[in-house]
Amino acid sequence: VCGSATETRHSGHERKCVNPACGISHFPRTDPAIIVLVYRTDMPGGACLLGRHSRWPFGMYSTLAGFVEPGETLEQAVSREVFEEAGIETTNVHYLASQPWPFPSSLMLGFHAEATSFEINIDDEELSDCRWFTRDDLRDMKEWLDAKDDDLRLPRRDSISRWLIQRWFDAE
Repeated sequence: VCGSATETRHSGHERKCVNPACGISHFPRTDPAIIVLVYRTDMPGGACLLGRHSRWPFGMYSTLAGFVEPGETLEQAVSREVFEEAGIETTNVHYLASQPWPFPSSLMLGFHAEATSFEINIDDEELSDCRWFTRDDLRDMKEWLDAKDDDLRLPRRDSISRWLIQRWFDAE
């Protein structure tokens, strides 16, 4: 407000102006981001949609994610992001859980959504690959740290992405 320096307070949850004449508190924002496991029910046992970014370790596949845009609901963000990244239409979007994500100050809101279209058309600026994986495919994937260079791998066990995948996998 006054242009003076600020100090971090409450482990970074507040910035307080050091100017005694001002002393205003600022609260850094948290940006909502969605992360979603998209599944299909049109085939025996179903399948889930996982994608990968080129900057990830080779073989690493995860659920799709993106930021919520101003003026849209969380459910709209899920459907928009999945369509933009993979060309898949969705329905039955359900919130399941959240995870703090400090990059760059986000809150990841986890969802499952049912696919209503199945032909993948990736945005190659967002993803380097995207595929449907059956439960058998997931059983064959390696753990994050156990994978060799040419192995397909699951996200880390401490991530919401892995939790979303595991929840779908266990629901068989």
